Amino acid sequence: MKSLSEILVTMPKRAERKPDDYLVKSFVHVGSVFALFSCLENQIIYGRRGTGKTHLLKYLKNDVQSQGGITLELDMRTMGSTGGMYSDSQLSLSERASRLLSDTLCEIREQILDTCYEYDQCDLSELAPLLDCFVEEATNMSVDGQFEREVNKRNSFASETSHNLTASIAKQANLSVRRQNLKKESDSDSLTTKETGRKILRMHFGSLAKMLKRIVQKLPQNRLLILIDEWSEVPLELQPYLADMLRRIVFAIPTITVKIAAIPHRSNFRICSANGGFIGLEITSDASTSINLDQFMVFDSDSDKSVNFFKNLIYKHVKAADKGNIVPDEIESFISQIFTNKPALEEFVRASEGVPRDAIHIISQASLNQNGQKIGVKTIRNAARYWYTTSKSKDINSRKEAVQLLEWIVNIVIGHKKTRAFLVQSDVNDNLIDFLFDSRVIHLIKQGVSVKSIQSQKFNLYSLDYGCYAHLINTKEEPKGLLCDDANYILVPKIDNIYNRSSILDLERYYNAGLLPLVEHTDEIVLPRQFYSENTTILDFDDEIFNSFPRYLEAQKIKGTVFIPIIFAGLIIRKKQRQKWSSGSEITHSINTYIVSHKDNAKIPNNISRALRSELLLSEGWLVRNSTWDSPVFSLSDNWEEHWVYYFKCPPPQL
Repeated sequence: MKSLSEILVTMPKRAERKPDDYLVKSFVHVGSVFALFSCLENQIIYGRRGTGKTHLLKYLKNDVQSQGGITLELDMRTMGSTGGMYSDSQLSLSERASRLLSDTLCEIREQILDTCYEYDQCDLSELAPLLDCFVEEATNMSVDGQFEREVNKRNSFASETSHNLTASIAKQANLSVRRQNLKKESDSDSLTTKETGRKILRMHFGSLAKMLKRIVQKLPQNRLLILIDEWSEVPLELQPYLADMLRRIVFAIPTITVKIAAIPHRSNFRICSANGGFIGLEITSDASTSINLDQFMVFDSDSDKSVNFFKNLIYKHVKAADKGNIVPDEIESFISQIFTNKPALEEFVRASEGVPRDAIHIISQASLNQNGQKIGVKTIRNAARYWYTTSKSKDINSRKEAVQLLEWIVNIVIGHKKTRAFLVQSDVNDNLIDFLFDSRVIHLIKQGVSVKSIQSQKFNLYSLDYGCYAHLINTKEEPKGLLCDDANYILVPKIDNIYNRSSILDLERYYNAGLLPLVEHTDEIVLPRQFYSENTTILDFDDEIFNSFPRYLEAQKIKGTVFIPIIFAGLIIRKKQRQKWSSGSEITHSINTYIVSHKDNAKIPNNISRALRSELLLSEGWLVRNSTWDSPVFSLSDNWEEHWVYYFKCPPPQL
């Protein structure tokens, strides 16, 4: 029997790899998304990879089928052939799209036929001939230009017969007779056909629409739901033509509802034609509403809603995968068995950045690292960083110019501004920004926000992925907030926020700077003036300890000196890292990395070492000095907690 930890590690990462009953059990409702999506209107659902588009489609399919309706599910990854999908200099875009449409319509016919075999109320004696006529019309070929056929046929026959009779009489009166018959026959046929001209697909939209309408009338409930997944797998240049043909054939039938799942920036439903019209779908008319899943689960927009969603996400996935009934029936009991505390759950939600697939990967990796133990903040950060470096960042390494732009954004936003978000003018179309967004290394929080003193323009608010700065948390380089507004850091954006213009990312400045392409891989992205070393970029303890420290610890004085509180705290950090003895330079490193919030307050090792030699520090009861090594090392006394409570008037950190 699997444990909770093992189920978390082996949770499926993609919806299409599990049966429908699993998808129904693991589905999590997000507000009114499903109610909006299940209406009888043609719709487009947008979302980056991993946001749950396929899961939503399959849940809708199961819901309609449970009510006796017919649902077709088209995966555009499997549609088409080399002649339609890929570039061919001899074929126009419209002809390539026609071939792709023909394959799609044939798949519709096959799925209707297969589905109707399972419904007793379907009359196949009437439906099958209609489907045959439909597929014949969808594959109709006509001749373009003059068509000639030349047939050459040649027959040949040859026959040969010979007879031979020989007689001889020997001197001894012996008689010898030999007779020989020889017959040869041969027959050969030859047929040569030569055709000149060109056959092309000619589909009559009106005829196909009428046939399809008659077919739907023979179906249960006289309705048909068509779910089109992986639309963005269709070549971008073909998408408007395919969308236009579907609009004329399928969208024209009121009893057919079409839902299309697409990825933003990889979808093109409409282009302008040469005569001033358009080719494709009119989003606000042909597809009445569109849904963007990226807007519903961003932590910075509504933390309570996001926490509830991701809490239910992992609970329902584990519950659906549980074969031994070991998962508690109460969700809160389950969460308490998985996470050490509420901050760990909230850190998990923040690390997921509103993407369910990322959340599942992170919780699976964290559970693997904990080996059956509860998951804490530290484990979430390490797992998120691992997922970022081993998977998400790999996707963008194929485009060096995208890596270079990300390196510039990280240095500007985190390195200089100490924030994790930025503004981009909403009417700016930048392919690299779109690519980073699709790769889930930046995230869109809000659209159409305002900036002070700029009345005529709107901006989009983006944030850097958690993996970009997870290794900086609890260090002096950690982002202090989402944005900085008049020296105050904004942690959560409000609906009516008007942001400071210093948060605008000047992309034009970046492209005009002519920067040398020194960075070609995400592993090479580093921040300037970092004080942490390679072995401390991954935190090795939870950050609850820092909540026990008094505020403004670096500025406090005890007995007239700042060195007593910061050295005291530095040794606590070292002890939490399982380091009993520490040198002056090691204590300084911990202070600069985890305590000092401003670079001007960074301590020089010589200052710490000098303070540790002073009579004032050596007389402290919480400090123990050992001089057996080449240089003195220091540790905490057994009763250090008493001194902590006396000095800071608060409970001591838990080590």
